[in-house]
Amino acid sequence: MRDFWKKIWRFLNAPPVWFLVVFYLLAVASITGALCMLVVDYTGTVLEFVAYLLYALAAITLAYTVYTLIPLVPKIKAWFLAVLEKYELTRAIRHNYGHRTIIFAIGTFFMSVVYGLFNGYLGLVGQSIWYGALAAYYIFLALIRGSVLAYHGKKHAGRLENDELEKAKTYRKSGVLLLIVNTALSAAIAQMIFDDRFFSYADWTIFATAAYAFFKITMSIINLFKARKQEDLTIEAIRNINLMDATVSILALQTALLHTFQDGTVDVSLFNTLTGIAVSAFTLALGVYMIVKATKKIKEIRTENTNGKQGI
Repeated sequence: MRDFWKKIWRFLNAPPVWFLVVFYLLAVASITGALCMLVVDYTGTVLEFVAYLLYALAAITLAYTVYTLIPLVPKIKAWFLAVLEKYELTRAIRHNYGHRTIIFAIGTFFMSVVYGLFNGYLGLVGQSIWYGALAAYYIFLALIRGSVLAYHGKKHAGRLENDELEKAKTYRKSGVLLLIVNTALSAAIAQMIFDDRFFSYADWTIFATAAYAFFKITMSIINLFKARKQEDLTIEAIRNINLMDATVSILALQTALLHTFQDGTVDVSLFNTLTGIAVSAFTLALGVYMIVKATKKIKEIRTENTNGKQGI
């Protein structure tokens, strides 16, 4: 019997390709089935046994799948990095933090535009101030990111005479737009407080949203410190915007969680008011900080330029 289990272990430790293919298909099927059971009311029915069986099968297959993939991680990583090194764009994304930030900012810019237009449509159709405020928030968010991207477009085209001065002006413009964003954000927060409006997510997706929101706020803080080491105000502007957007995601998650899991003992309006005021105050302070910092930088650059001309 001991030899039998040793053979099983050796087989599972170094399985043939055909076995892995079949097992991975089984893992995908069982995990998909388990997720489907989350939205089905199976309590007290025959499906209850099926649901528990799928949950157990999904856990086992997922664990073994991870185990078999771990040895492949270094090989996959080496292959992926080799692919990135082949092309100039992907090579720049990998090695240049500023370039990587701008590339990702293009994606978030288009996402903000789409979210803004979608919420604007819902606001018009439903004559909703709530969706109108969200539409304004996302549109102004897109404008801030767009102003930074416009600067880099001019820089790439070689149409900038004083790069540092333009960076400072772009940074200040972003701060001004943040103050405008805060107006739309405050309107949305007021809707949550006085009209009991809130963000909602379908069933189990709220947990995925929670994980993403905390990942987003964590990465935003980390990237903000990285951006400041770059000493590039436009990169810092993008990271400031992402941090502000992440705090709004936390607020949205809070409203969803409170309305989904409240049992009547929690004052939802109070919590939303406190967090909403904190997010709005943070956005306001961040905008003012960016304007003050950029204004000082602009004065320094102009003073240096004036002194330089006088020295000539």
